[in-house]
Formats: sequence, C-alpha cells, structure tokens
Amino acid sequence: MRKRLLLLFVLIAFLTGNIFAQKGKNAQSSNKKGHELIFNVKNSNDKLVYLVIHYNEKLILKDSVAPTAPGKFVFKGDKLYDDGMYSLVSDKKKLYLNFILDNNQHFTYNLDTTGNVENFSVVNSPENEEMLKFQRRTAEAQKNASEWAKKRKEFDEKGIKDSTDYYADKLKNINTEMLDFINNEIIGKHPEYLFSKMQKSYMEVDVPEFKKEDGTPDHQAQLYYYKNHYWDNFDLSDHRFIYIPSFEPKLKDYFTKLIYHQDADTINKYVDLFLGKTEKDTLMFHYCVDWLSYQFETSKIIGHDAVFYHIAKNNQLAGKCYWLDEDIISKYQKRIKRIEPTLIGKIAPELIIPDTNLYEDARLWKSSYKLTKPYTILWFYDPNCPTCKKESKNLRQVYDSLEVIDKRNFDVYAIANDDTIDAWKKYVKENNYPWTQVGGNKGNIDYLDYFGIYEIGNPAMYILNSKHEIILNKRIDMFNLPQFLEEYEKLQESKK
Repeated sequence: MRKRLLLLFVLIAFLTGNIFAQKGKNAQSSNKKGHELIFNVKNSNDKLVYLVIHYNEKLILKDSVAPTAPGKFVFKGDKLYDDGMYSLVSDKKKLYLNFILDNNQHFTYNLDTTGNVENFSVVNSPENEEMLKFQRRTAEAQKNASEWAKKRKEFDEKGIKDSTDYYADKLKNINTEMLDFINNEIIGKHPEYLFSKMQKSYMEVDVPEFKKEDGTPDHQAQLYYYKNHYWDNFDLSDHRFIYIPSFEPKLKDYFTKLIYHQDADTINKYVDLFLGKTEKDTLMFHYCVDWLSYQFETSKIIGHDAVFYHIAKNNQLAGKCYWLDEDIISKYQKRIKRIEPTLIGKIAPELIIPDTNLYEDARLWKSSYKLTKPYTILWFYDPNCPTCKKESKNLRQVYDSLEVIDKRNFDVYAIANDDTIDAWKKYVKENNYPWTQVGGNKGNIDYLDYFGIYEIGNPAMYILNSKHEIILNKRIDMFNLPQFLEEYEKLQESKK
C-alpha cells in the first residue's frame, strides 16, 4: 500500500465515455443515487485535492475539488464513479490515501497528512474498513519486524544464541501470520469485496512438486501447470480488476514474458483459455480482447501475426465484440484477408515471372518452384531503394560465404518492384547477383498484392521450405539467416 506515487493528469476518454458507461454483468448498483465522498484531512492546507483511479499502471485523474471548509473535501455528483481502487492526492501531488469505491459511494473518510493509519477512520464503508484493518495490521507487522531485527542484531553481537534464535523465529513468522490474517480475516470473511479479491490476486500460484520416474523434479510439468493455473487467484469475470494495480503487470508478465516466445498455436491456446474466463463480464472481455489484439498486431516477433489473426477471427469477426461498428469490422476483415495467405505454415503459390530478357513466351519465364536448394528466399526489392540496395549487398555476403564452404542451403528468387524496365535492367547488370532475377511487374499472379508489398513496402522477405511452406514472413538481419535456418531445422527435428 506504500507504493511510489505516479500521477499522470491525463483524461482517458473511454474511462468516462460511452464505452465504459455501461455496467458489466457483475456490476452492482447503489441504493442511493450518485456519489458523495467526504474526506476530512486534518492539518491540510490544500487548495485542491485530486481523485485518481488506478488504470494501466498509472493513476488517471477522475475529479478534483476545493475545500468546503479547512481540510474538508467533498466529491458530490449525480452519477456513480467506476468501481475500483482510487487514491486521494494533494495539490502538491502527495499521496494521502488509497481506498476502494464499490456500489456504496456515500461515505466519510477521516485522515491526516502524516499517513499514519492509526489516526484514520471511515464511516459507512465496510469494505474500506476492512482495507483500513489490513493497513493497520501491516503497519504493526512492519513496526514489529524493525524492532525484532534490532534485538536479534543486539543479541547476536553479544553472542547470546537463544535470544538471537528467538527473535529470528519471530521474524520468520511475520509473513505466515500476515498470510493467515489475509486468508482468514480478509478473503475468508468477505470474498466478494474487491479488496479481498485484490489480496488474493497478489498471491503466487501453488505449484505441485511434480517428479519424473527417476524421482528428480519435473520442471517442464511444473511450468506447464503454472501456465495453465496462472490466473487461478484472479476473478477474471469481474471487470473491476481493470482498475486495480495488480492486473496490468500480471497481463504483461503472462503474455509478454511467460508465453511470449512460444509458437503461435500454443499462444492461441492460452489466449482462448484466458478470454474464456472473461466472457461472463462484457467490460472485462472488451478490455482484454482490445489489449491482446493490440499486443499481437503490433508485435515484431515472428509468428505473432498468426496470434492476432486467431484473436480477430474468433472474436472481432465472430460477432462477440458488440462495441465495434461496421467500419471497424470492415477494417478487421480487410486486415485478416490481407495477412491470412502469408501466415507461417501457409503454402506460397508458384510465382512465374519474367527475367530481364522479358520473354514474351510465358513458358520461358522463371518459376519460384524450380529452384534446387532446400529453402527459397523470396526477396522483394526496388532498384532505387537505398535500404534495398544495402540489404541486397548483405545478402550477397551471406550467399557467397556459405557458397565458398559448400554450405549454402537456400536459393534466392529476387523480385524487382519497378516498372521502369531499363532502370531495372541496368541495376541487375551492374550488380551481377548470382541468383534468379525477375520483375517487370508481370507474372502469373499479382504477387505484389498477394504478399502485401503494397502495404508493407520494400524491401520484404519470405522464406519457404522444400514444401513451399512459408517459414518466415518478416525481414530479418541478413547475417542472421544461417542461424535462423539452423534453428528451424533443430525445431523440425525436435517435433519428430
């Protein structure tokens, strides 16, 4: 509760707009209309105090008021605030208080500027009374820990072992006693309180000690269990979690660390598992679908476009996202249609394109399927593009270095995106690259559209295996090509 204050005076439109104006299925209603929050801050000389809500690891400004009397601040209005964890902040941006807003938004909180919770009290808010009880117990535990650590050190320096061990044991028991208090007095007695759910969410998942047949720890089984039970202590059917500090870090740890570098099929499984737990609360589902869609659509990791495709196909384009209008859905449809053919694992079509001789007889055009090496690099470039020129030279270095040691396992099918035939011919002649050169914006299909070159631009790169399956659909550092192909082969071998 003594976290460092990060106060950003930013108004997020959907916090107060139509999107979150509706209440989810789990939302509660107040017996009284609107809100009236009274804060009596002893010794305050603030000319203004701010009411801020926790959102996305930040504190977002919701309201501000001037004192109605010295140290008395009243937030009053006809509408309810969103349920969640809030803070009261001074005009000098000092954190005075963390508290919970639930269905009851008519209460009085008495506090002072010192932050000493022993001097705090709350009237007509049972949940904040429980939170205050927890804060007092925490303060007492911290005070005792400091005292006992000091005594342990004194007795240790005097060489009195029994007393040293006594205070060492008392220090060890503090965490156990606090955990018992949280489980029995907070969560056990009021499991429906948001503060109780918060405390539960801070607890680590209890992972069984799986063993292999030889009796050694089975770390893979433990990791598998942890990934599948990661959200056990979160009530993902309660949208109020959007407005508490523990939710966003947990989301990031899970989806950008724990499972981030798994293959797309594995990530998709965990995405579905997670979203399935949020569907009972429309606002929670809304937030999580939007968060995940953005996360994986903008990711630079190879294969994450397939995760975005999976999310959009099964949610935005499956009629589950009521908040999307027809224009937005149409954009999703176009985006999905664009990336679907080039997802990893898809079979690339045969390209038959003329070389610089521009044979009129299509039977003499060059085929991307007729190359002999196990892998084919489709290299899209523009002869006038500086980056294309630089990357082509780097590709030549890799190509030649592997050729010299007889380890080149790929062919290059270079496709020039330039309808200025003379300029393209000049470029090919001057550079004399040892691979297949085609272009002229002619071919058996509109390859620039199929591979999204109109959208992503030049240069662009795709790598195909011997079955013409796409195994890479993003451009990587040319000097990492040998390592990428080596890792791909190791992965295929391990799958066997």
